[in-house]
Amino acid sequence: MIKRKWLLILLGLLLAAGAWWVWDSRQKNNKNIPPVQADQRILSEGIVYPVKYAQMVMPVDGMIGEILVAEGDKVKAGQPLIRLVRQDYEARVGSAGSDVARAAAAVEQARVNLADAEREYNRQQQLEAAGATARQQLDQARTALERSRAALAQAEADLLTQQNRKTEAERLLDKTELRAPMAGTVSFLDVKVGEHALLGTVLVRIADESAWVVRSDDLTELVIARVKIGHSAVLTFDGIPGLEIPGKVSMIRPYGEKKRGDITYTVTITPERWDDRLRWMMTAQIAIAP
Repeated sequence: MIKRKWLLILLGLLLAAGAWWVWDSRQKNNKNIPPVQADQRILSEGIVYPVKYAQMVMPVDGMIGEILVAEGDKVKAGQPLIRLVRQDYEARVGSAGSDVARAAAAVEQARVNLADAEREYNRQQQLEAAGATARQQLDQARTALERSRAALAQAEADLLTQQNRKTEAERLLDKTELRAPMAGTVSFLDVKVGEHALLGTVLVRIADESAWVVRSDDLTELVIARVKIGHSAVLTFDGIPGLEIPGKVSMIRPYGEKKRGDITYTVTITPERWDDRLRWMMTAQIAIAP
């Protein structure tokens, strides 16, 4: 019995020693494992844009008559891109020019009539002073003079109206030719000769391909306060796996817009370098390090 008791005690001590050894080993292993830090980066999705670009619409209604460029062409500022069929607009300018000429002739005739009326009035004044004419003749000359002045004023007003109409017709004719507002590359051309150019529809997009940015508009009010201008960012691209480009936050739009049920802010990332495989409107993943 005594031996059995001592065996049980010894067995209990061994079990306790084993349990302590297991517990101590676990504690040491836990001390050697580095703590896991949460990812503090702010993640969003963005779109590739050229820093400078132009989206052009035809400012007047009409049918496409000429297309003077093609996609991929390099253009200069002021270079013609598209012309509408211009006969109707040119006819309006010609008609307005004829109206201006007639109105100008009417002004000249009114000036001649006024000069004649002034001479007659002066003559009647001299005759009336000499007692060689009746008062009625002088009054008639005065009335004719006033009418001549009024007629000249009306003719000059009509001439100004016709000149304004001609200027407007010329302005509309000028708008039938779409010109490049900047130098760059024609990146988009969605029109054919003979098609009707709808007002407000983008027909041409021109990009200055010398500098690019990535813009994101999905940073909500819950995270935007953590983003500052100058923060580092890493750009990756769905269309080019493995490509990573470092960049910095260069702009945060102060005004928020309601999108997808949240108030979101537009953030612009300027890359430190670029890759020629990237294109306008490609999707980018943005990781900003606050």
